[in-house]
Amino acid sequence: MTSVQLLEKTEVWLHGISLDNANLPKLADAVADVLSLPRDKVFVTDVRPQLVVLDILVARVELEDVTGKQEELLATIRQIPGVEVADTATVHSEGILGVIGTPRAEVDRYLADARKLENQISAYAARRVAVISTGSELLAGEIEDTNFAAIRDAMQAAGFEVEFGGISGDSEAEIAGIVARMSGEGFGIIITTGGVGAEDKDHTVEALERLDPNLETAILAQYKRGHGRHVKDAVRIAIARLGWSTIFALPGPTHEVKLALPIIVAGLEVKSDAAELVEAIAAPLRSTLPHHH
Repeated sequence: MTSVQLLEKTEVWLHGISLDNANLPKLADAVADVLSLPRDKVFVTDVRPQLVVLDILVARVELEDVTGKQEELLATIRQIPGVEVADTATVHSEGILGVIGTPRAEVDRYLADARKLENQISAYAARRVAVISTGSELLAGEIEDTNFAAIRDAMQAAGFEVEFGGISGDSEAEIAGIVARMSGEGFGIIITTGGVGAEDKDHTVEALERLDPNLETAILAQYKRGHGRHVKDAVRIAIARLGWSTIFALPGPTHEVKLALPIIVAGLEVKSDAAELVEAIAAPLRSTLPHHH
């Protein structure tokens, strides 16, 4: 399957559709079923003469599920009471969902070209690294960010192209947002530093869980919740996946980042399993924490 990002172009316009007391949720459900999308992610947002507009609330779709589906989609909604579909009806989108209208005769060629392009982009993205630093103290300029230089030097020496992805505050939404943006910009490797501790300001792993509920984590140290400033019972690092991007959540101290980098490089080269790789990264880091239980 060929998964692609919608990049916020999520509207689908059904031209040549007239409604007469039609059930809009049923219409949306029918569209969702044809496109193999969750029913709760497809909504009718506007109805005008000869036009129905839907919004698709997912970040990615499988091209095989949506390409060339115009004829099937129109035939399906024609069966809904109160929906009249003109012979000249069409399906249109300004984004990737425009492939719904691909003529049937061209579907196989289009998908073959898309898979080839995806492989080329994936191979290019796999050598691109974005570094995201987290922490309100960095945003405020209270401390110097020395992690980017360390990561750049190590990863460039291994043949990667490294760019600074920016500094994020401590909120889950902000961290998740900048990671998702870097993934959308074609970075196959994203490394975050900071925010993996057990204090109330540490939210990086939780932010990545928003993007990948099945991410792999490894515990560096465990604490009694409520002891001192600890509101969580563990310090964790993580490896998450988002589309073609692999995201590494590392601690903030630069000496710990430097310990992790050779292991990350080696793991990427041999395509290590994420669960094994996160444990391999954690092993040398555990001994650096002063209160390892």
